[in-house]
Amino acid sequence: MIALAKAGAGFVFTVIVVLQVWVVPGILDVVVGWVPELAGLRDAGVVLTGILSLCVLAALVCLWRLLTCADHGRLFEDGAIRWVDALIGCVAAAMIVVVVGCGVAFGAGAGSRAVLLMTGLAMVAGLGVALILGGLREVLRQAVLLQDQVAAGAHA
Repeated sequence: MIALAKAGAGFVFTVIVVLQVWVVPGILDVVVGWVPELAGLRDAGVVLTGILSLCVLAALVCLWRLLTCADHGRLFEDGAIRWVDALIGCVAAAMIVVVVGCGVAFGAGAGSRAVLLMTGLAMVAGLGVALILGGLREVLRQAVLLQDQVAAGAHA
């Protein structure tokens, strides 16, 4: 099951890289063709989309490392907690990029209620994911403590 999850993460990683390099700039060119007023936002859109993609790629690397820890029976060690912390950091960074993107859109006069609504929804989703990861981090921390106590009791 872990091998299947790793294969899925590797596939998603590859798809994101392909989208980031080839598809996103092409889509932004089409959007600029439809709405010429957004031409000034094309480069900012490519950069912010690239940074957001990097956040997702970094999160996939963290997930890969957690799956590797689980595969080797080391999930209940302090090292795994650091990977969960890194995942939470990726979510926080992605939320910052979304807010910056909203600010850029409004700064260029391209913002609307729809942009504000989408930013709000992205923030709610990001906070939800961060809270779930924070809860899972605490469960993992408790499991590490219990494992350490059991190991200490077995040696006594």
